[in-house]
Amino acid sequence: MKTEPEAGASSQIKGLNIDGRTALALKQSITWENCDDLKKKLKDKIDAGHTEIILDLKKVDHLDSAALELLVEMHDSLMQVGGALKIAGLNEVCRDILLATRIINILFVYKDINEALARKTS
Repeated sequence: MKTEPEAGASSQIKGLNIDGRTALALKQSITWENCDDLKKKLKDKIDAGHTEIILDLKKVDHLDSAALELLVEMHDSLMQVGGALKIAGLNEVCRDILLATRIINILFVYKDINEALARKTS
């Protein structure tokens, strides 16, 4: 697996290029306070033609309602261009949030980034 750090990555969002695919490792909870930064980063990737984006959330402690809305919106945007938003590394709290809201049924959720890379979504 070839991993390259992304130039200009935000201090709270570490961008990686893994075998030609985009992975973003988040370093804090996703809430209404920082959703705009993540949304901009994701939209920039989509606009640049990246169709498979993996969000590594192993360092994310919590997701609020704004985060859930953003994940669904970006999932839909990527699906419209034949791509996928993959979620990897959820802790128990975040997994329970996705289960309780049933959002886990529409997102592509994986145990870790390696599984996300190995699995096809189509």
